[in-house]
Amino acid sequence: MKSIKGSSTFILYLVCISAFFAAMNVNIYSPIIPSIKDSFHVSLSLVDMSVSIFTLIFAIMQIVFGIFVDFKGARFILVPSIFLTVIVSIGCALTQSFTVFILFRCLQAIGTAALPLIAATTIGQLFQGSQRSSAMGTYQTALSVASAIAPLLGGWIGEHYAYSGIFWFLAAVSVVLLIANWIFFPKMTVEEKKPLRINKVLVNYGMVFKNKAGNAIFILNFFIYFIYFSIIVYLPILFTSHFHLKLGIVGLLYLPIALLMIVGNTVFKYGKSRISLNHLLVISSIILACCIVLFAWTQSLSLFSVSLILAFYGIAMGTITPLLTTMITDEYEQQRGSALGMFNFVKYIGMAAGSGISGVFLAEFKPVIVFLAMGLLLVLLNSLLLPLVIRKQAKGTPKEPLRG
Repeated sequence: MKSIKGSSTFILYLVCISAFFAAMNVNIYSPIIPSIKDSFHVSLSLVDMSVSIFTLIFAIMQIVFGIFVDFKGARFILVPSIFLTVIVSIGCALTQSFTVFILFRCLQAIGTAALPLIAATTIGQLFQGSQRSSAMGTYQTALSVASAIAPLLGGWIGEHYAYSGIFWFLAAVSVVLLIANWIFFPKMTVEEKKPLRINKVLVNYGMVFKNKAGNAIFILNFFIYFIYFSIIVYLPILFTSHFHLKLGIVGLLYLPIALLMIVGNTVFKYGKSRISLNHLLVISSIILACCIVLFAWTQSLSLFSVSLILAFYGIAMGTITPLLTTMITDEYEQQRGSALGMFNFVKYIGMAAGSGISGVFLAEFKPVIVFLAMGLLLVLLNSLLLPLVIRKQAKGTPKEPLRG
């Protein structure tokens, strides 16, 4: 046990790098969509479908793997998942059939989906109190950095080595992660080995949904990412149609948002040591809702006003995302893997719903009405749900034993 505790910082960086790789796997694919289309001689809609399928499977596997983490331990799924990622990444690089390519991408989604969940669960087991909050900030920073650099890296590799180069790169990184996790990831034990039976699984998730504070965090998490992706998919339309910017410049404008989310992660890491998580949640939630309302009113006024609002919005998003992850980790002790799996699931479903449903609303109503409604909805949800989440932080809670 001492060796595990003594290497907690090393394990933190190992799981954060693994989660970084998973996030990069999701985002590195976007710049090479035209290359995939031309290489396999298929329609753009089929290539877009492969992206949607990957995201959907990635989301669903959060729930599946959450159960395995609670019942069998993290290492039980970690090493096989990375090994699967190695094999299917090579398959994506070598195949000449688009059908087989989609199959391998589905398996790749299964393999990489375990990594961010295991990272968050492991952090929850290794750290307590302010150390846990700081570690969650590091974890969220890794995800934000991956989201920022993955499209740039994917574009560069795709330009020089075609689409197959990206998957050879992913395969090589997967091999390194497989070796590192095989050697260094701790063999933490589950307190009680439980057989995976459907009735026990249902009871386990029943316990997750009995927690009112946890349910409130799930709902907030869904709508925060729903609105975030609604804005993300609307920005190219706004920048090109209203401000008449070129697509190349529009692509670069996404980078500052990602970088400012990293700034928000840093704000969280330093802010939580000065004020309570409850106060930080209230402040960041208010700023987030205000930014959405202001975006609705200013999005057609000037590029400067839009950029300024998006800057504050990016920082608020970067602050609240590790905050919610920390709070959901603190909320569950016995069902932590399942709770984090559900937390990630609703986040990814929120992303998918935001990018799809918002387009329907924007086609029927003016953008100012759509985003104003979203901002006011978030204000309403904050007023209803935050009182369920905010409570006195337990003091003097003994550190729970390490579990897989």
